[in-house]
Amino acid sequence: MSSLNLKTPREAIYQSFKGHPGACPKCQGELLRSTQTYMVATRYGKELGDTFVIGGDFGWFCTQCPVVVIDADRVGEMMSVGKPGWRVGPEFLVLGIVDLDAIPQNKRHLPLGAPGAPIPLIEFSNLGLSKKSQTGSLNKTGRKRHK
Repeated sequence: MSSLNLKTPREAIYQSFKGHPGACPKCQGELLRSTQTYMVATRYGKELGDTFVIGGDFGWFCTQCPVVVIDADRVGEMMSVGKPGWRVGPEFLVLGIVDLDAIPQNKRHLPLGAPGAPIPLIEFSNLGLSKKSQTGSLNKTGRKRHK
C-alpha cells in the first residue's frame, strides 16, 4: 500500500458488504484494503461512551481519490467485544487514522493519550467534528454496532 498517501485527510463512507466492496462509490477507482490504526468513538443515546484506538483491516482506500470505504459490519463486530469497565456504546463512529509515525521517538514508550503523548489523528474530512460539538457529529453519522 506504499503508493497511497494515508496522511491525506479522507472522506469515510460506511458500507456493508461481503468480500470486496467493489469500486469507489465516488470515482469508481480501485479500492485497496489496508490494516491501519483507527480511533473509534462510541455512544449511548445522546451520551458519548468510550473512545478506542483499534487496529483493523476494515478500511478500503481508493487509489484515485481521497475516500476510504469502512466495512461497517466488521467495525461493529470488533466493537461488540468489551471488557469490564469499558463503556462501549451501541453506536460508533470511526474518527480517523492514528498516525503512529508522527509520535516522536522519545514519546513512543508512553501510552497513547497519556499526558505529554497526544494522539496524532488524521481525522476523516467529512466528520465536521469540532472541540465544542463532538456529540452532535456522532448523532448525525454514528453507526449501530452488531451484537
